[in-house]
Amino acid sequence: MITFAVLLFVSHPVSSAPIDSVKADMQFNEAELLDAPTNTGWSRKANIIMGAAARGDATPSWWVPHNSEYKSQSVWNAIIPWFHIYPGTAHAANNVRVKISGLKLYILKKSTNQWSKINGDNLPIWAFHTNHISPSTVSQEVDMRMEPNGSPSYKFNSGLNPIHGGTNKYVINGYDVKAVFAQVTTQLILDDPTGPDDRADAQILVSIGADYYPTTAHSVADFTPMTHLPSVGASRYGLARNTHRTHYFATIDPPGPTNTQSEHQYRPHFVIPIAEFESNPPPVLINQSGGACN
Repeated sequence: MITFAVLLFVSHPVSSAPIDSVKADMQFNEAELLDAPTNTGWSRKANIIMGAAARGDATPSWWVPHNSEYKSQSVWNAIIPWFHIYPGTAHAANNVRVKISGLKLYILKKSTNQWSKINGDNLPIWAFHTNHISPSTVSQEVDMRMEPNGSPSYKFNSGLNPIHGGTNKYVINGYDVKAVFAQVTTQLILDDPTGPDDRADAQILVSIGADYYPTTAHSVADFTPMTHLPSVGASRYGLARNTHRTHYFATIDPPGPTNTQSEHQYRPHFVIPIAEFESNPPPVLINQSGGACN
């Protein structure tokens, strides 16, 4: 009886739907990205780069800043969740925006084997265009609008530049990271509510991921000549819909095709097996009845 009670206490039943969605979001993109570079993994699928290894020596071989300390075994103690909004090759809508909400980040701690929510808020505070598709319009200010429910929404510029956004950096204990999980909820809404509803012509995809930093005081400028950091990893690009949709990223080794493989992925300290994730999921995937919640 005691053993049964203990099992009930530590078990976290989750319906198959959210777990299946997490696994699916660590697979191939749902549609082809417009003019995406062909030599990158993210243009085709989810990727795990640094995974749960928050250290300089977990950065990939192509990332070589002038300061060699950033390639050492020194632990990195900050993290930032982010999203990337990207048009698909079939995108043809003009009166559409993507609403972003519920940006959440969790870390599974080695010391306790418990998930800890990292970000105290879930609203993006920054966004900029990336130079894919139309470099000549990348410097334009991002069209961000606060919606009545307090969530921001974003609209592509005339050059259809993808939009990269995220939150503050958060302090973590890099030694204690066993796994990372993030999620964000999207919805297609009208730019002009009185205009034509052309959302059926929209093909807008969203990926969610995270980056480690050595400290919260560091910025990309500290890593010259590198112009960006390698990510913890990122989900596949999944289609935003007229209804709410949650996108997931997790440092898991999902079953099925080897389609998230990276330079480091299958070292045990970069990911956890999907079976372990299923038996100990982040609390955001659980509600009192054992179902999914966003």
